[in-house]
This record gives sequence, structure tokens and C-alpha cells, in this order.
Amino acid sequence: MPANKLPPLAEAPSYSAPEAARILGLPVSTIRNWSFGQSGRKWHGQRKRFSSVIMPADSARRLLSFANLCELQVLSAIRREHRVPLPTVRRSLEFVSEKLGSDRPLLDTQFRTNGISLFVQHASKLLNASDQGQVAMRGDFERALSRIERNRRGQPIRLFPFTRVDRRDAEQPTSVAVDPTIAFGRPMLAKAGVRTEVVASRFAAGDAPADIAADYGVAVEDIFEALRYEQRPAQAA
Repeated sequence: MPANKLPPLAEAPSYSAPEAARILGLPVSTIRNWSFGQSGRKWHGQRKRFSSVIMPADSARRLLSFANLCELQVLSAIRREHRVPLPTVRRSLEFVSEKLGSDRPLLDTQFRTNGISLFVQHASKLLNASDQGQVAMRGDFERALSRIERNRRGQPIRLFPFTRVDRRDAEQPTSVAVDPTIAFGRPMLAKAGVRTEVVASRFAAGDAPADIAADYGVAVEDIFEALRYEQRPAQAA
């Protein structure tokens, strides 16, 4: 398998927009706009259409892949905190794509080394962002990328979605993971492979967190984090 080619399961169309929104804690409308584009206001009798920011796994069936989830999580980090306009995000990614020679720069291993700087520099020129704003923007990218586990080829194999509302919290745990090879790619306890919705269901039925933790061989803190993840609201982006 070529180094730049993702594993088949990572590219498999597996998630609807609502599912992706729930996994990432984002509004469904945001997922749809970034993944499939949107129709804007009419102009001279014609409705202008805005293209997507990422390449969805299956645009016809409007399905996303694990790789798409990784891209969307990185995108949300900068959009959420800095409110960078979508056209600016798109143009800056096109710039980075050209410079890196990559069709999907957010998944490219080079993005973390020099792609972030290229994006920040380009976006800052369009936004007139301050030096302090540029440093914060770079930090948010790095924080989001650090929650994507890669194999020796540099391919994304596991995603740790944010479980807490404050995504800039340095103490964000990695108790919950998404792995396309386990639990059908649904959020799970990273150390046990048990879906977080199962944990939440048991808790709702009256099982004590300590008992659930003992059954799955994980710390009680992991159970609480899974419950926090299942109960968190979608955040504006």
C-alpha cells in the first residue's frame, strides 16, 4: 500500500452527517456545509452554490469516512475559536494544498510540520490577524492534530474526539476513541473497545460507574468521561 494511500476502512463511507455531528460534538448544519457544500443567496435569478471544504467519502449518498472525521475535527478547532470565515478557510487550504502537493492537506503528515504555518500565514494576510492571534491559531491546530493517532506510515488510525466543552482544556482526556477497525467505527472506551452508548445505557438503567468500570477493566474515571462525552451538547462552530 503506498504511503500516501489511506487504509480502505479509513476511507469507507460509514457516517451520516448527523452521526458525524454527534461524534464530533458539532451542529449537523456545520458538518453538512463543510462536507457537501451549501446553496447561498440568489444572485441575478440564480442561486449561488458554495463548494465543500473537504472531499466526502460518498457525496451522492452524503456519507463520510473516518478520514473525513479527522479532517472535520481539525477544521472545527480553528473555526470554533477564531471564527475564520469559511471562504478564507477554503482559500487557505487550497494554498497549502498547492504548496504541499497534497489533495488532502489536513491528513498529510507535512501539515503538522510546515502546513500549519503556511495556513496561518495565508489566512492571517486575508484576516489581518495579530501576532497573538496567529500563535493561538497555530496552537489550536496542533491541539486537534495531537488527538489523531497515526501508524508508522503516518496514516490516521484512531481519533480521540474532544469529550469536554472547553476544547482548549489542556487536560482533555483520551478515554474515548474512534477506530474504524473496532466497534464499527463508533465512539468507544479506548482501553476496552466498548461503545460509549452502551456505557451510557447501562448507567441510565441504574448500574453504578464503579461496577461498569470493573466489568470492562477500566478506571472509574474512564466511565465518567464516556458519560460526559455522551451527554455533551453540540457546540456552535
